[in-house]
Amino acid sequence: MSIPTSADLRPPSQAREASLLYLAFAFVLVNLALLVVGLAQTTGEVSGRVVEPLVVAPVWGAVAWVAHRRLSRLRPRRDPMILPVILLLCGWGLILIWRLSPEYGARQTAWFLVGAALFLGVVQAPRDLLWLRRYRILWLGLGLALTGATLAFGTNPAGGEARLWLGCCGMYMQPSEPLRLLLVGYLASYLSDRLSPAGKDGRTLPVLAPLVVVWIVAVGLLAAQRDLGAGLLFLGLLTVLLYVAFGRWKVLALGGAFLLTGVVAGELLTPVVHARLQAWLDPFADPSGASYQVLQSLIALAHGGLLGAGPGQGIPTFIPAAHTDFIFSALVEEWGMLGGLAVLGLNAVLVSRGLRAAARSRDTYSSLLAAGLSVALGLQALVILGGTLLVLPLTGITLPFLSYGGSSLTTSFLAAGLLLLVSDTRGSASALGRSLDRVHIGFIAGWACIALVLGWWVLVRGPDLLQRPDNPRTTSPATSFVLDPEPS
Repeated sequence: MSIPTSADLRPPSQAREASLLYLAFAFVLVNLALLVVGLAQTTGEVSGRVVEPLVVAPVWGAVAWVAHRRLSRLRPRRDPMILPVILLLCGWGLILIWRLSPEYGARQTAWFLVGAALFLGVVQAPRDLLWLRRYRILWLGLGLALTGATLAFGTNPAGGEARLWLGCCGMYMQPSEPLRLLLVGYLASYLSDRLSPAGKDGRTLPVLAPLVVVWIVAVGLLAAQRDLGAGLLFLGLLTVLLYVAFGRWKVLALGGAFLLTGVVAGELLTPVVHARLQAWLDPFADPSGASYQVLQSLIALAHGGLLGAGPGQGIPTFIPAAHTDFIFSALVEEWGMLGGLAVLGLNAVLVSRGLRAAARSRDTYSSLLAAGLSVALGLQALVILGGTLLVLPLTGITLPFLSYGGSSLTTSFLAAGLLLLVSDTRGSASALGRSLDRVHIGFIAGWACIALVLGWWVLVRGPDLLQRPDNPRTTSPATSFVLDPEPS
């Protein structure tokens, strides 16, 4: 009779997580190898900038190893899918950002380490989450104060008009990113304290009124900053979370009415929103002006085709701000439609596992918190992907875990840490299960819609886009892989 080893005694979920991390690391290594070979072929030399992305391998591997070891000790019953998915997205994003701009790649690698440290800090916090629930007003007030401070002390690292950042000495943060996370914590705590049979049979207005006030304050600050993309995300988050809590279709209708009102007001009052709406309605009207960025994004999708040009062999640098707003288009150009579908699948899995944790949570607060975090990540991904593919107007937000942006990456890591914390505290089936199932179905429909539109632009409209006279890939050799626009 053999003596069981420590590996034999590991829960199946931990062994599954370890296997998925090995697969993710193998993808990172293959991705890096293909990128270095592709860049060497494109530039005709093996320079320092060609091999610089290789730093991702040891950094990613160290973070994955430490995170898995700590989680196995602290949270043995956690969901085994969440960590591999977020690290795979992070690794893919890091490599692509290094490919687009070594300067931003170095910065994002530093932010990756910061985000991973915050992630490990969260999963070591008390699992009862009282530290977040009990002080909800303090946390939300801090987020609102930081966001409000940008009105007086805001800056823009790129020197543009939008002054959405706080910081100095080369380090900046965008307060609207953590504010979204703090708003989720506040909403979950507030609603869980007030959910009762009385609250579910008609008397919801007293519950909704304070939440609407909080939303108006938050969105008012964002409107003053002209950060309307974040404002729309806040509205969508509030609407879906209220639907999860009360299960009433009227909430969705009311949220849709607010959304339509905000779009109309932005169109009439804000030149930026007007320009983006016009580019959305007719992306071919001004190919060298307002529509240039969107049109180059579509051409990049078409250039990628089904299988892609290959890592390091496309020219995604023709897309302004490819490392932030349009990183999905840059990825599809080099990895093809199949790579884009893989990104959709990873985001779908992350949201699905988060909603699964919410449905299995032992208390209403944890269930609402996990649902809110999952919805926030899912809506953010759908909105930016929809903007990239012209399903929605472009909002200028980031794609979680993939796009360049320290505030976005660290906030996403914090959200993932909280999801893992909730997934480790399972109880009986949540009373919100029916609403959560419907939200899950809605997200599946959203991912399917994005996938179909991606196929439309790549396979159906792709040949026409590639033949356009304003396609720079027909006249320019793929000799440069460094991004030179203004930083974001």
